[in-house]
Amino acid sequence: MKKRITCEAILLYAAVSKDMADIHLDTEAAAMAGFKRPIVHGMYIMGLAQSLYLREHPAQWITTYDMKFHKPLLVDSVVSFDFVDRDGHIQVTVTDENGEVITSGILSVKERQR
Repeated sequence: MKKRITCEAILLYAAVSKDMADIHLDTEAAAMAGFKRPIVHGMYIMGLAQSLYLREHPAQWITTYDMKFHKPLLVDSVVSFDFVDRDGHIQVTVTDENGEVITSGILSVKERQR
């Protein structure tokens, strides 16, 4: 599943999370840190991965997660979210437009109780 991470989405996330660090919002601050554009919050990527998975699997519930961040993602990039079920443990891989892994990890899931 592909998703463009927009500047508008990051501005909204920054306001809600109260993480207003300049590296996520300001091009000049990002450039001083060596990036072409601001970088996406890691927690935004992780939360988006969980949200996208649950949208496709509404009968499931995430019980635990373990995500590792491998490299920063620039704002206004398209990323791919790949999910592979391994007996109730969902392997998550998030890659950028160049196929480089941004984030990877495991979501443990179970069926929702009604």
